[in-house]
Amino acid sequence: MVSISRTKRAWQTVLAAILLIGFALWASSYHAWEFKGGLSISDSGFFSNPRYYAQIGRLPMWKAGEYQFRVRGLPPGPLELALPVLEATDADRAELSSLSTIVSVTITDSSGNQTCTAKGRLSVSTDDPWILAPHSTYFWHPRCTHIQTSRFRTYIVKVAVSDVDARSPSWTLMPVLRGGGNELP
Repeated sequence: MVSISRTKRAWQTVLAAILLIGFALWASSYHAWEFKGGLSISDSGFFSNPRYYAQIGRLPMWKAGEYQFRVRGLPPGPLELALPVLEATDADRAELSSLSTIVSVTITDSSGNQTCTAKGRLSVSTDDPWILAPHSTYFWHPRCTHIQTSRFRTYIVKVAVSDVDARSPSWTLMPVLRGGGNELP
């Protein structure tokens, strides 16, 4: 009778330890509900790449202006900045990559550190352009990849659109920070 009671207590202790470790791991991991200040964030799951897709805001690409967004609770980096053109389709790729509009982006953390800064034309025929991703309608810049982020910091994302190309359609840019996940072969 004594050994059954000890065995039962040992199993209860092991089960309690497993539950406690599981809860500690869950509590210390990132949760999408921590994201504040942007439009939304989605989590595609551990085996997806990119796993996180944080929509920061929206701005018109057809008129000059400066836009500032404040977000916090980003997933841990590295993340990359993407600028999807919401209304564009694959058929619009040639038009997108020929626009001479200048886009400037700066991301600064709550300590004043610049984690990303990029400026360039959307046109592929210039030095230091924004690059239109293959088979997609979003731009990216080499200076805004591998951005280290923390869920405990606040970030200011500043986007400026200037020297707007007269041919620019009335489309919307949506700054997105994306990344994380698993890059399986």
